[in-house]
Amino acid sequence: MNKLYRLACLMLLVLAGLYAPAALAQSATTRTVSGKVTTADTKEALPGVTVLLKGTTNGASTGVDGTYTLQVPAEGGTLVFSFVGYATQEIALNGQTTVSPVLAVDAKGLDEVVVVGYGTQKAGNVTGAVTGISAKDIEERPVNRIENALVGQMPGVYVQTPSGEPGADLQIRVRGAASINASNEPLYVVDGVPVDNLRGINPTDVANIEVLKDAASAAIYGSRGSNGVVLVTTKRGKKGAAKLNFSGFTGVQLAESRLKVQSAEEWIQMRKEGIDIDWVNQNPALNRPTDSRATRLQRLTVNGVPPSTTNVIRYTYDPKWAYGQDSLAYTDWQNAIFQRAPMQQYTVGVSGGSDNVTYNINGSYLDQNGIIVGTNLKRATLRANFDAQIKKGIKLFMTLAPSMEWASLGRVDGTGGQALNAAQMPPVGPKEAGNYVGAQPYRSYNYSGNYISPVAVMERSDVNGTRTRLNANMGLNVDIYKGLQLQLLGALDNGYYQDQQFFPTSTVVTWYNAPYEGALSRSRYYQTFNTRYLFQGVFNYTRSFGDHHLNAILGYSTERTREDRSQQQNTQLPNDWTYVFDRSNSTTDQNNIAVPTKDLLLSYFTRAQYDYKQKYLLSASLRRDGSSKFGNNRPFGYFPAVSVGWRVSGENFMAGVSAISDLKFRASYGVTGNNRIPSNSQFAVLGVNNYPLGTSQTPTTGYSPANFQNDVLGWEQTASWNYGLDFSVLNNRLSVTADYYIKNTSDLLYTVPVSSITGFTRSLQNIGNVRNVGVELGLNSRNLVGAFEWSTSFNASYNDNKVTKLGYDDTPVPGGFQNLTSILQVGVPINSFLLYDAIGVYKTQAEVDAGPKMAGTRVGDAKYRDVNGDGIINNDDRTVIGNPQPKFTFGLSNSFRYKNFDLNVLVNAQQGGDLYSLIGRSIDRPGMGYLYNHAANWNNRWKSEADPGDGKTPSIGATTGAYFDSRWLYSSDYIRVKNVTLGYTLPKSHFYSGARVYFALENAYIWHNYTGGYSPEALQPGGYDNGSYPQARTYTFGFNLSI
Repeated sequence: MNKLYRLACLMLLVLAGLYAPAALAQSATTRTVSGKVTTADTKEALPGVTVLLKGTTNGASTGVDGTYTLQVPAEGGTLVFSFVGYATQEIALNGQTTVSPVLAVDAKGLDEVVVVGYGTQKAGNVTGAVTGISAKDIEERPVNRIENALVGQMPGVYVQTPSGEPGADLQIRVRGAASINASNEPLYVVDGVPVDNLRGINPTDVANIEVLKDAASAAIYGSRGSNGVVLVTTKRGKKGAAKLNFSGFTGVQLAESRLKVQSAEEWIQMRKEGIDIDWVNQNPALNRPTDSRATRLQRLTVNGVPPSTTNVIRYTYDPKWAYGQDSLAYTDWQNAIFQRAPMQQYTVGVSGGSDNVTYNINGSYLDQNGIIVGTNLKRATLRANFDAQIKKGIKLFMTLAPSMEWASLGRVDGTGGQALNAAQMPPVGPKEAGNYVGAQPYRSYNYSGNYISPVAVMERSDVNGTRTRLNANMGLNVDIYKGLQLQLLGALDNGYYQDQQFFPTSTVVTWYNAPYEGALSRSRYYQTFNTRYLFQGVFNYTRSFGDHHLNAILGYSTERTREDRSQQQNTQLPNDWTYVFDRSNSTTDQNNIAVPTKDLLLSYFTRAQYDYKQKYLLSASLRRDGSSKFGNNRPFGYFPAVSVGWRVSGENFMAGVSAISDLKFRASYGVTGNNRIPSNSQFAVLGVNNYPLGTSQTPTTGYSPANFQNDVLGWEQTASWNYGLDFSVLNNRLSVTADYYIKNTSDLLYTVPVSSITGFTRSLQNIGNVRNVGVELGLNSRNLVGAFEWSTSFNASYNDNKVTKLGYDDTPVPGGFQNLTSILQVGVPINSFLLYDAIGVYKTQAEVDAGPKMAGTRVGDAKYRDVNGDGIINNDDRTVIGNPQPKFTFGLSNSFRYKNFDLNVLVNAQQGGDLYSLIGRSIDRPGMGYLYNHAANWNNRWKSEADPGDGKTPSIGATTGAYFDSRWLYSSDYIRVKNVTLGYTLPKSHFYSGARVYFALENAYIWHNYTGGYSPEALQPGGYDNGSYPQARTYTFGFNLSI
């Protein structure tokens, strides 16, 4: 792959050299055409405009003064003038030798077509809340996932990166969270086919992305539209000679941030302090922290029996382990586990076609190492789109899109992952162990916990996954009668995922107790087959009657999905270097299961769109869905929608208001659903149970119902109102879109406790309602035009989320980590945090004696607010403090262009949300003990009444450290410079039609106050940071070449 990259660079250099100015001999059959290009709004000269003789590669560019000169054939032709941000203009020569066009700003025109559900619509006629980006917006940045291209680009569309692991899925939220147990992800539709995710789609394959945000736009997708709909349209071929495109980028990734933890010297000092505290607590009346090691050993000897090794380590400190001894090594485990990670991606594509057949074929390859040792991802994709005019009135279209991924991932995220282990691993160990402390054959440092090197785990374990996917579809567009068309579509989405894990004995902390080499080894083999079939038929009728325009669709679709999962887990394998996943190669077969599931979705839908002179707009739709996921009494649902619009700027009384280019009011109402729940949720399924049988009461394994059948289980429904305004002024130099919405979601699906009389403990039920109310603003402006161009895109969103109803009596439902950290409660947002409110530490014994406290509280313990004022701190004092839903999200993009140089800067931000750091809690509380490393703030811990530290960090001997309190609740606010890209476009030549090189910096900088983890975006379900894979800062160089 490096050879391929060097070849690409050499190609660019050669092409650039060939373009060097030289006098080319012209034949007598050519003549010279010249002119000057100016702007329609400012009348200024426009440099950098591409001037091309249509149908050829013969072209030129305008200079600083807007002038150009071009040799053309004597017989003439047509000149095409194009420039980013301006409408392309074609002018026939007709013998002219001077052509000076005036280019107008190209805003999204009224007649520009946007993609909506099951069709397209003129942008000026859209009455719902729809926003989108084009291929240009995607291709200007080196992204390897489509979702990355949406970050900060659209109002009301929040894209989050909870994990920096290569290939990790991003989270997209459209207008806030509206569900608890069901998914909050939008529906993804690629070229008209619903899919579960966007994996395997190369961003350079995409022509445009539209997001349907309100219910009126998304209701056409019925039971899957509650969280919005993301419509992805891929590139298709155009008539003309074959065009070859070659693009790629290569770069290096570095960890964006690191946790601040204690150094080796600081940790050893605190460890010694902890030993002194334990020694005094062992016998407070006799023991003192100043007692020598010999004195301690003497007092620990009982009846002549020396103390155990455990007590020697707990109560005494051996000077040979003091800081600075030659026998010790000091390791920064974050330095040890992080690495400089290279990445590269290349894409080759060809497109073209004849009068009857067009094609677009793209292939790509990605090779990305992770910033943590032992992680990497490789991905190959192919997408081939074909269109063929079989005969007059019948057009065939077809897509074939296979993809494959090979990854070595896992082991990093989560409370037991190596991102957390690297933070809390003691920074001291035996010198000979190096980066393999605790891993065979090196024992841990005596005065630390029983830990194993995260480097050893990542390097010695084997965790590999393979993912293959095939998306294929074929269809016909048949012209039946004037204005009436039938589209038939059949699609297949087939996926296979295999995950293979092996952890040898040498990566288990108690490896030294293993009776033989593979005794503690464990393996896991997991595979999933997914197959989805879609058949869809849609009648589309379009007709104009004078100034009246009508479009109507009537359709039917059926989707069948089957998933087969199987898993096998083994332990006690014969050795640590051979592992086969079958029962004959292990002593213990822990788990061997196979689970097939099936889904069926039947749908009928219709929509009508009407406009009069593009001034008065009306749209109405209805969908009926039937799903096998829900109870026998509620399998069907109806999802209506209606929207209206009034283009005020089209009225006669606006004719004299030249400053306003466009002004439109919109209003809509619709109902959508959410069916993202497990396929067997409504059924009574069997679970494994042990039951004592016979007189011996020997436990016998058997099966019994694990839950009761729920015939009334139904989907969540969201009823949404939307009020919008679109306007543009100054000849479209400034355009604004604003929306206000109210989303009411009813019949929330939630797993709730049920009476033990049923024989079960919990059940999935429709129990509550939630409301999202918000405002969105989008602004696009062309600030400067001419030789130096500057354009800005800004978006801001506000969303307020609240639970409005719970069951019959609004009884709160606890949840979160260990069911102790969050609450579902009327009047507060979903998954609000329920915690003790920490207000400092007890600095003196007088404070302990005077204040409300828990039983056993000592000086130096954490102090909590007495919420109910009863003078006692207990479970009743837990209170709602914060929630994981951000109130505000922002995006700001500035683009600058001078001659052939371009600079793009993207900033995104959020404000008003919180996250609870479980990784922070692990390194920032005395409950973990001083055997492990701690956050750096523990250097300012309470030590004595005379030295109370920062007043917020307790003593390492504190007794209140294990409670879930607000010390680990952090603001998730941040401002991030997401991307900076500097590019240079080479002038067109006879040898290529376009070439651009660029340098990009992703995740350039971030401002935040989150010290409990690696990233404020690391929100897992429920609003927790379990120790997510850190984000990467990426430096890349790339190129785009068209021939």
